[in-house]
Amino acid sequence: MQRLRPSLWSLVVLAAGLAAPGFGVPARAAQLTPADLFGNPVIVKGRGFEIRQQELDDNYRALKSTLATQGQTIPQGQEAATRRRLLDRMILARVIDQRATPEDRERAKVAAEKFIADTKARALNEKSYERQLMAVGMTVEAFEKRAHEQALVEEVINREIRSTLTVSDAQMRAFYERGEDIRTAELAKRLAELEQAGQTDSAEYTQLKLRLDNLRKANLERLNQPERVRANLLLLYTVNRVTREPLPPGVRDQKRQLAEQLRDRLRQGADFTEIALQYSEDPDVQQTKGEYTAARNAPMDPTLREKLFTLPVGEISDVVEAGLGYYLIQVKERLPARKIPFEEAAPQIRELLLTQMVEQRLPDYFKRLKEEYDVEILRPEALE
Repeated sequence: MQRLRPSLWSLVVLAAGLAAPGFGVPARAAQLTPADLFGNPVIVKGRGFEIRQQELDDNYRALKSTLATQGQTIPQGQEAATRRRLLDRMILARVIDQRATPEDRERAKVAAEKFIADTKARALNEKSYERQLMAVGMTVEAFEKRAHEQALVEEVINREIRSTLTVSDAQMRAFYERGEDIRTAELAKRLAELEQAGQTDSAEYTQLKLRLDNLRKANLERLNQPERVRANLLLLYTVNRVTREPLPPGVRDQKRQLAEQLRDRLRQGADFTEIALQYSEDPDVQQTKGEYTAARNAPMDPTLREKLFTLPVGEISDVVEAGLGYYLIQVKERLPARKIPFEEAAPQIRELLLTQMVEQRLPDYFKRLKEEYDVEILRPEALE
C-alpha cells in the first residue's frame, strides 16, 4: 500500500489558503514610519512578531525561481493569491514558533536534521548538495531553514490537534471494505440533504454522486498491490547527476567497461550487496544496500521495467542501459498481485484517516490562532 500520509506542511498551506478570504483582523490605518515610506515597511503585525515587505518579496522571488527551474510559472492572474498564500505560511510559522514547547523543538530538530542528512547522503558530496539545491532555486541556508520550520510546524500540530484524535477499528474497516473516509462521509451527508430536499435531479447531486463513487473506488484501489519484484540493482551514471547532461563518450566507455567487469564478478559468485555498496552510484545505496521492491505499474524506464519483470530469479543480468545509466540487476523474488490484508494495511489506513481529521480541523485552528495572536494585515496592497 502506498504511503498515505501527506506532509502536514501541505495541509498547513491548504488550510491557510482556505482561510485567506477572511484572514486575520481587518486592516486598520497605521501611523506611518520612515521605513514605511522609504523602503521596507511592516506589512503584518501580530503579538510578538512582525513581517516586513522585503521578506515577502524575497519569498515570492524564491518561489518564482524554483518554479522556473522546473519549467513552470505562476499562472497569470494568480500572482496576488500566490503572495497571499506565501504570507499566510509566513504568519503561521511565526505564530506556531511561539507556541512550540522545548519538547516540540527538540523533536523538530531531530526530524529536520535527519531529513537534511538524508538529502545530503543522496548527493555525492557537499558541493553536489549545494549544486542540486541551486538547480531548484534554493540556497543551502534557505533549504535547511525551511526544513527546520516545517518540522516545527508538524510537531506543534501533532501535539495540539493530531494527538487529541483517535481512529476506531470500525472506521478503518469501513475504509478497507467500502472505501469510506472523512471526505466520503462529508459528501454522503450533503447528498442525503439533497435527497431530503427532493433535488436528486439537480446538477449538484449528479456531480457529488459521481465524485463520491470515484473517491470510494480510488480508496479501494489503494489496497490493491500490483505484481512486484524484489531485486538487487547497481547503477553507474551515464549523465551528470545534477544537470542530467550526458557524460563525455570516453567516460561512458569507462563506465561500461566497469559495469561489465562487475557483472563478471557477480556471475562468479561475488556478493551483490558488497559490490553495490562499493561501486553503485545510486544516491540511496547506503540506505537500501542496493535492494528495491518495484511494482509493475511504477514509473520507470520501459527498458528497466521489461528486464525486471522477465529476468529469471537469481540470474545476473547483462549490462542494461536505461534512463540515467548502466544497470546490473538480480531478481530475488517475484511477488504476485494481491489485495493487502487488513492487518497489514491498518496502520497506514489509520494514518490516512488521522491526517484527514487534522485537515478538517485546520481552518478553525488557524482562525483561532490568528485571533489569539492579534494578527493584522497593515498593508493589503503589498499582496498585489
